[in-house]
Amino acid sequence: MKKLLIVTGPQGSGNHLFSRIFSMHECVGGWKELLDEYWVPSDLEPFAEYWVYPERLTSKAFDGYEYWLANVSVPFVYDGVRQTPKILEMAQQAKQLGIDVTIAIIVRDQNIQAEQQLRVRKEVTLPIAQEYYYNHILTSDFPVFFLDNEALFLHREHYLKYVSRLLSFPIRWYDLDIFKFISEDPNRKYVKHVDSYWLDQQVWHGIQPKSARGLDK
Repeated sequence: MKKLLIVTGPQGSGNHLFSRIFSMHECVGGWKELLDEYWVPSDLEPFAEYWVYPERLTSKAFDGYEYWLANVSVPFVYDGVRQTPKILEMAQQAKQLGIDVTIAIIVRDQNIQAEQQLRVRKEVTLPIAQEYYYNHILTSDFPVFFLDNEALFLHREHYLKYVSRLLSFPIRWYDLDIFKFISEDPNRKYVKHVDSYWLDQQVWHGIQPKSARGLDK
């Protein structure tokens, strides 16, 4: 049975990056244009049409590979119009065609997510994604997993090897080209040094020797 992995996340959560990672494997059909380009418009994703018109999906879309990657952010832009993609309807249509469907939701720190969306989109769309996932995806009968943006950059190939086993989906976790467009953790630019915090003194006092805290008397 052919397998479709639908990867979705709020805008700016790492949709392009995870799509590139899953599409790199030679056994996977997916967003191959991302292997040579850092960013490609969302309405050029191979399955873009079906997020708006899921009834148009046919078995022909799955020719050539046993494994397929489809990606969409929530919301996403199609033909110049912002849309909430019909992920559940598309998954149901694929299932009717005899495709084994798994859904994976990308997770990124909510504060950094909001800052990224304000910088790029001038508004925070995270609640739109959360509402859709809670009301449609996480209440569905499809197996749903979470992909962790922070875990990816912290553990890199070790995390991807784990994800490949978890999803039963081939990943070139050993390929150095996975990070070829990224020179540093994308969260770094949003993180600022904190000189002090009200809890610091209590923590410091707690780790001092007993004698310094007057507890040896």
